[in-house]
Amino acid sequence: MSENIDYILIGKIVNTHGIKGEVKVMSETDFKSDRYHKNNKTYIDFNNEKIFVKIISFRSHKGFDLLTFEGLDDINLVEKYKGFSLYSENKKPKDLKKNEYHEVDLIGLEICQNNVIVGVINSIKTYPQCDYLEIKKNDGEMKLVPFLKEFVLDVDIQNKKVTIIEMEGLL
Repeated sequence: MSENIDYILIGKIVNTHGIKGEVKVMSETDFKSDRYHKNNKTYIDFNNEKIFVKIISFRSHKGFDLLTFEGLDDINLVEKYKGFSLYSENKKPKDLKKNEYHEVDLIGLEICQNNVIVGVINSIKTYPQCDYLEIKKNDGEMKLVPFLKEFVLDVDIQNKKVTIIEMEGLL
């Protein structure tokens, strides 16, 4: 494995699922269908060593992502990876649609409300309803804002600014 590879965290193996080597992953990535595509190169950070695994299947189940890896088709082979993180080569998915953004491009952008900077995007949280912007307000308080057009008026990657609506209780 080349040491010059740029890795991106895509999730954490939190448990096994069944007896055929499927692992339950708490995902921390956008574009799951690209990151977990069959035959993608994925790495388990096992005791500070990146172990190459090839994905052979991916599905979502009860809020988690379930993956199987080539050659690891038994619970006894994957159980030792519980609690360890999954990484992928940091290649941005192609062909973004209008109003689709890479998570990494949003983190750190300023949040503007009524032409006043009120905080920055700390992370993106994914829930079944939608994605949420986790905003660290100027006073240090953390707030969640739904990443929906009803709340987000403009995303300006170039100027590193996201404009949200003025609404009581939102922030």
